[in-house]
Amino acid sequence: MDSFLNVFWLYLPAFLANGAPVVIRHVPGFRNWNTPLYASLLGTNKTWRGMISGIIVGALTGGIQFFFSDQWVWIGMTWGALLGFGALVGDAVESFVKRRLHIAPGKALPIWDGIDYILGALLLGAIWYVPSWQEILFLLILAPLLSLLSNIGAYFLKIKDVWY
Repeated sequence: MDSFLNVFWLYLPAFLANGAPVVIRHVPGFRNWNTPLYASLLGTNKTWRGMISGIIVGALTGGIQFFFSDQWVWIGMTWGALLGFGALVGDAVESFVKRRLHIAPGKALPIWDGIDYILGALLLGAIWYVPSWQEILFLLILAPLLSLLSNIGAYFLKIKDVWY
């Protein structure tokens, strides 16, 4: 059980980075900062605001984690930024696939929705750490469950228009 809690803690920057774009778009001063990354390939919902906010949230999360574990903060910030970037790249890859399949923005791509970001974080995070297959399986099960719970919460907080 400790291994699963540790890997969740280690990948927390990716989980928080994945949710950052949804929250940050409602923060005054950031609402109009919504230039798409590459509208023709990813649609208009993947923005520079989302990418940058996810990387920053990942970096801050990693920095705070490493600070409280008596390790070098800059290593934690680098790890967190790497996971945040990986999570958002994973999400962007899913958007690319959805556009090719003519799935509307905001609509789910079964199975892939919810694991896209953790796959991206796992791939980029493998530069520094390769989890065991059990830990990977745990993250692949946990990620869609946490995504669903956070989407439901965001829906009830009126941050998102749909709960899934």
